[in-house]
Amino acid sequence: MIIPVWRIFSVSLVVLFVLAGCGGPDDPKAPTAAEAGATLKEHITRTFEGAQAKNIEVTDPGGRDVPCGAGKVKRTYAATASNDIGSGDPNSMLLVMVGALDLVAEYELNAPGQPTVQDLVNKEFKTHIVLSSPAEHVMVIRGETDCLPPG
Repeated sequence: MIIPVWRIFSVSLVVLFVLAGCGGPDDPKAPTAAEAGATLKEHITRTFEGAQAKNIEVTDPGGRDVPCGAGKVKRTYAATASNDIGSGDPNSMLLVMVGALDLVAEYELNAPGQPTVQDLVNKEFKTHIVLSSPAEHVMVIRGETDCLPPG
């Protein structure tokens, strides 16, 4: 029986793609949890600076490993602040924070937003940030890293 060349080629190509995806679960370019945690803190701090925030209060200083299985950990960081620009309505506060974060790094919408909450992710830096404004003139930013090797 003669096997068509296209079948041999397509099967070989499929095997190649499958094996290429089996290089291991860890991305060698991925940061450690400590590195991603430092980046997360910097992104949140710079977002508040860009949003002209005042009275910044760190509510979760991070800096510690939070176990998340398979020998990996994540880092967290959170802060609140105020901003007295304009009317201070929560929608405006959220737009100010989104605009400031956009100048810091490229984050993508992670989940459908609510009027006063935006859930954003940056796959390059392995960080996840939630921006919110629960009341007039109030800004809240909290974040966490992906589960990464400690370091």
